[in-house]
Order: sequence, then C-alpha cells, then structure tokens
Amino acid sequence: TWGPIIQKRKEYIQMNPSDGQHQINPLANVQLAGIMLPLSNRRDNNPVPYQQMQEEGAIAKAFDIKQASHPCTCLTTSLFKLSVVVCYFVLSLVLERLYCLIITVVISAFDFWFVKNIAGRYLIGMRWWSEIQPDGRDFWVFECRLNEDHVNPVDKNFFWWSQIIATLIWLVTTVIRVISFEFFEGGITGFVFVLNAVNLIAYYNCSKGKGYGNFG
Repeated sequence: TWGPIIQKRKEYIQMNPSDGQHQINPLANVQLAGIMLPLSNRRDNNPVPYQQMQEEGAIAKAFDIKQASHPCTCLTTSLFKLSVVVCYFVLSLVLERLYCLIITVVISAFDFWFVKNIAGRYLIGMRWWSEIQPDGRDFWVFECRLNEDHVNPVDKNFFWWSQIIATLIWLVTTVIRVISFEFFEGGITGFVFVLNAVNLIAYYNCSKGKGYGNFG
C-alpha cells in the first residue's frame, strides 16, 4: 500500500574498507509523493538563504505602505527628501547649477516645515517648538500624545528612517564639499544638513521625554 506514496528511496552506500561497515551518505534523500525530503542526518543545509528571505520579508513588512495609518503623509515626507537629493545631484544635468541650488534650498525649507508641523504629529504623535524666554534664552518645548501605543509601526519606520538617512546623506556631502574647498556648495549642503539635523535631534529628545506637555 505504501508503493504509490513512496515513489523512490535512494541510499548511496559507501563501503568503509577498514571495518566493512556501511555508512549512509548524508546526501541521501527520500522522495515522498513527488516532494524531495532530506533525511534527518543531512548536514549540508545552509540556513543563510532562509534567513535572508526572512530579513527581506521583515523589511518589506516594516515599510508596507498598505499597512500605514497615514500613507499620504509617509509618501509626502519621503518624496520631499528624495526631491532635495534629486535636485542637488541630478537636476544640474538640465538646469544651471545656481538654479538647482536655489530649488534645493526652497524644497529643504518646505521639508523642514512639513516634518516639524505635520509629519511628526501624524506619524509618531510628537511635536516640538521653541520659545524665547524673557531673559532672551531659547527654550525648546516637546509634546507627545498621551497614548503612544496608537502609533503605527509603519508610520514610525517611514518617519525615523527618512530623517536618519537624509541627515547622514547631507552630513557626508557637506564634509566632502568642505574637504574639496567648495565652500559655497558646502554652505548650501550644510544648510540642508542643519535643517534635517534640527528636526532629528528635536524629535529624538521628544521621544526620550525631554521637555513637557501632552496633547490628545
């Protein structure tokens, strides 16, 4: 009765000339109902591809825009940062360099405003601003939602990773420009870096509870 199920079993026997004992080759396998099943003594399985697939699946799930609570905000903040990079590095192929730098600064300013006033509030439930004290000191205020458990993990991933990657890109670009003695463009890229870094540092401090206040 098992004949139709077990189609074929192959065991490659190799003879040990020293003691005449038979050993089952670890490459032996069983074909069960047309599916190749490894024997329990197989040792050549490589788990790396499976782990890689797991990691790739986890990354895709972490940035699955279909699971985001605010997909438009996620895409908008990512599009702003991508637009700044494209304008600075690519747009000079079709426009004069000065125009590219002006557009880069303008889009960076819009990106700063959007992240500070919209993206932070909707994607991670935080916001910040600065107040000038009577003695002239600059005081930063941080607020977060009362219930942070409602923050969508995909929204959070889009927000933090877009901020971190953009800040690193403009930091490296600024350092390269300064080292190359291109101080004018270094000033432009430094300005863009500062805008990204200010938002990143402010929201990081807010996430650590440095400041005061809550909003619904």
